[in-house]
Amino acid sequence: MKALLYLLASTFILFSFPLTTNAEKTPLNFSVTSFPEEEGTGIWLQLYNHSDREKNLTFHTSQIFDFTIKNNLGEVVYQYSEGKSFLQALQNIVLKKGGTKIWKEKWDYTQDGKRVPEGRYTIEAQFMGEDLSGFDHPLRAVTSFTVPKENHSFRHVNIRHVKGRYTVSGKACVSNGSFYYSVEDGHRVLLKEALLKVNKEAPNWSDFSIILPEIKGSTDQMFIHLYERDDGDGKIIHPYVITIP
Repeated sequence: MKALLYLLASTFILFSFPLTTNAEKTPLNFSVTSFPEEEGTGIWLQLYNHSDREKNLTFHTSQIFDFTIKNNLGEVVYQYSEGKSFLQALQNIVLKKGGTKIWKEKWDYTQDGKRVPEGRYTIEAQFMGEDLSGFDHPLRAVTSFTVPKENHSFRHVNIRHVKGRYTVSGKACVSNGSFYYSVEDGHRVLLKEALLKVNKEAPNWSDFSIILPEIKGSTDQMFIHLYERDDGDGKIIHPYVITIP
């Protein structure tokens, strides 16, 4: 439950207070928002035209934006453009009055193939386009988020939605060869606790797959909660929370 509350709190803070520069100086508002989860974070880059006219944005290459992710020492652990090739050709994007464009990316918490340490990280983003009316170029935006401690019981968890049903799959390293799961929306339990047996006990990793039943009374935002229980006092241990898309 603590993990779920932390995830909800982080999402609320980031939605409510995106750190954005140049919003007061230009009719174009550029912002970046992070949605951290157990094994990676979603990154949304948003451009909003709050001017009184349509904006025609020009790019000198096929690259629309760039961003870096830095640790608390200011060291770059990820850069979006690194290793990518962009066409060296002009392109344009038309953004209508009051219009918004959103680009969605992901980062899997890794640097050179290894997971980075838990802690606070900062995204520094820049928008590469410009228009004839002129503004500070490039537009920049900043936000921060927390990479959680790596979960030692669950990894590579994915959710698929097929024909109205959700399938949750991944790997588990659990004592007694079993773990529990439930579904919540942050306020209510939508699917009561259930037990799932896997093929092997810890320290071995086992593949698992859960086909969730139809969830009644569901909202737009649901979370599946995977966890073990302590053999002694029954308390929840090693919780893993992931958003159901």
